[in-house]
Amino acid sequence: MTDLSRSELTFEQAEGVAPLPAQLQLGELSPVIKARLWNLIHEQIKKHTSDYGYVKEPLNRTARAYMIERMGMLIDEWDQKARSLNDMWKYNFLPSATYVQTLGFVEWFGRRWHDRTFMNMVENVLVRERAAYRVVQDSIVPMASPEEGKAIVKAIESLSNAGLEGARSHITKASTHLTAGNFADSVRESIHAVEAVAFTKTGQTGGFAAALKALNKSEPMHEAFRIALEKLYGYTSNEQGVRHSLLDRGDANVTERDALFMLGVCASFVTYLLRANIEQKT
Repeated sequence: MTDLSRSELTFEQAEGVAPLPAQLQLGELSPVIKARLWNLIHEQIKKHTSDYGYVKEPLNRTARAYMIERMGMLIDEWDQKARSLNDMWKYNFLPSATYVQTLGFVEWFGRRWHDRTFMNMVENVLVRERAAYRVVQDSIVPMASPEEGKAIVKAIESLSNAGLEGARSHITKASTHLTAGNFADSVRESIHAVEAVAFTKTGQTGGFAAALKALNKSEPMHEAFRIALEKLYGYTSNEQGVRHSLLDRGDANVTERDALFMLGVCASFVTYLLRANIEQKT
């Protein structure tokens, strides 16, 4: 198992208290992300400042467009000094700025700037910091949906209410590993959560396939659904480095999106299993 670096996580994430991985924390931007994005903008201002402290082309055209399109300013009110522009744009990256202000400005600037390199640097920041938003062409979009986040929170709540702390721990560890960038470890913990619930409900300990068959007898599933779950489990068993030691590669072939998908699917399946149990009791 890959050791987590606490320096990459908040205390809550490292302790498994924060239920969602950073990639699903929509509507939030850490101060570090804002600072790194501001650094990219600030570098452009410095690069396009004349020896006399005025904004040079082509940044001057972009600045003028900002004054008119984003601020509604009468252009003769701007003194065209780099310091004035710096202070005006910096406002979008302060700790008090909302994620909409920050990402809205960055997206607008990227589209106006017409420099693919700049947007690539923005993407690098968002990926490095495990942000919930990524760059797609010239747009900044959510990496996942709010529904995926709700599924994880619901699973954790359901497992806590059912007293299944082992399975709950696996889900929270999957989230923590995802935030830290340990994607194979996250997938493994996600499927362990499903195993834990399935084994608890059926008393099976020999394997997931046997537990799934036992579940299907007491709680019949659609055949296509059962087969899909078996194949999903098979993926984690066969993918080198997820459930077994790496043999001939330096890393498991698991992407961030793979880990996000598995966490969402496994969280939803855990909730499904627990809901079926509740329905049977009632």
